This record gives sequence, structure tokens and C-alpha cells, in this order.
Amino acid sequence: MAGGGWVACHQDGDELRVKICGITNSADARVAAEAGADAIGLNFVGGPRQIAVGVAAAILESLPPLVTPVVLVRLQDGRLSDELVGLLGRHRVSHLQIYGPVTAGALDALAGDGFCPMPVIAVRGADFARGAVLWRDCRAGRPRAVVLDTHDPLKEGGTGKVFHWELIPAAVASGAIRGWPPIILAGGLRPGNVAEAVHVVRPFAVDVSSGVEVEGSPGRKDATKVREFVLNARAAAGRLSV
Repeated sequence: MAGGGWVACHQDGDELRVKICGITNSADARVAAEAGADAIGLNFVGGPRQIAVGVAAAILESLPPLVTPVVLVRLQDGRLSDELVGLLGRHRVSHLQIYGPVTAGALDALAGDGFCPMPVIAVRGADFARGAVLWRDCRAGRPRAVVLDTHDPLKEGGTGKVFHWELIPAAVASGAIRGWPPIILAGGLRPGNVAEAVHVVRPFAVDVSSGVEVEGSPGRKDATKVREFVLNARAAAGRLSV
């Protein structure tokens, strides 16, 4: 399957990756690509940004080359639905951002089918690193990346809220996340705060959805905000390497 390179190899100092999530139409996918985003997110989990298989197919068919599609999913009894498997196979999509409970066995099965699993961990407090337990027993399905997002009892993503970013460097210093896969930072990011987030967390990638949308229109991206987000994120990452 295509797209395996987005998180296939990451070393400290590599260029920051940027993902524009919650894409609901082909025009916004092109906006993200033209702004320089590395990846887009297609939501099959729920909320106002959830799209149907047919809409996703149209977006994937129009997506420019070298932009990686990431599909947001919730497993059903540890599996993807047949309809979704068909879509992913036809368009050679491999990256899965996985919400909800997931087992090591499910991750191994997905990896065996050629997928690149990326579980989402909701950050409530300093004990967020306990989420790593789920992949310690993996044989082949160790996550290629982990998405850290804001915990919200009512939403699984797109909250527009930040969490305490300082929890991540504290976990690094304590050794609590030693050996973790690359971290994708999500949760309340926007053009005005992404530079600070990059400075504090130093993530592999940043992931934005509601922070680059047209005011009052969930799922509809603001081209100016998308461009500013990508530019601000990359500029912040550049300053880290100086």
C-alpha cells in the first residue's frame, strides 16, 4: 500500500511534518497540498467532519502526488469494515489513525495486512504514558507513530482544546516515553500557537483540524489559515535546528 514513507523513518533533526485533518472535500485537499502539507486526514469516526466512503474516494482521486492520506478509524471487533478495506485497497492508503480501545493483536493483524497503525492517546495528565502498554506485546504491529490529543469526555477529536504540552518534555526527561514511536501532536493547534507547541514538544509532526477552519463551518478549511499554519510550524522547526 502507498504512503508508508510518512512515518517510516524519523530521526531527531528531520524536518517537521504537517497534517491537515478533517478534510471533507477535494478543494480543501488541494488547499492543504498547495500550502505544503505532508498529509491530510479523512474522518470515518464521527462528528461534523465525518465523511462517507464515496466522498473519501473523490478526495483520494483528486489528491496530488506526494501528499499522504491518513484515515481516521474506529475498529469493529478489532477489524476494519469490508467497505473501508475496499476503499483503502483501491486507493492504496496505508496510514490509519486509530481511535478507541485497541489490542496488540489488532495492531499485529493490521500490520500484517500492510497498514501503518497510529493509535490516538488522549492526554489527561502526567500518566498518559501508560497508553504505551498496548503495544509492548506487539510482534509486527508496533505503532509507526502515536497521536497525542486532548482528552474530552464527549469528543474523540476536533475539540479545539490544547492540553498541557509541558507534560511531554517532562515524560521525556523522566524516561516514561523512552523508546516510543514518533509523536504526532494534536489538540487545539492553530496558526497562532503552533510555533510555541513545536518549541515545547518538538514533535515528529503537528496535526490540525478545527484550528484552520472557516469560522462557524466545521469541516470547511480557510486557505489563509492553512497556509499560515504550515508556514508558522515549519519556521518554528527551523529555529530549533539553528
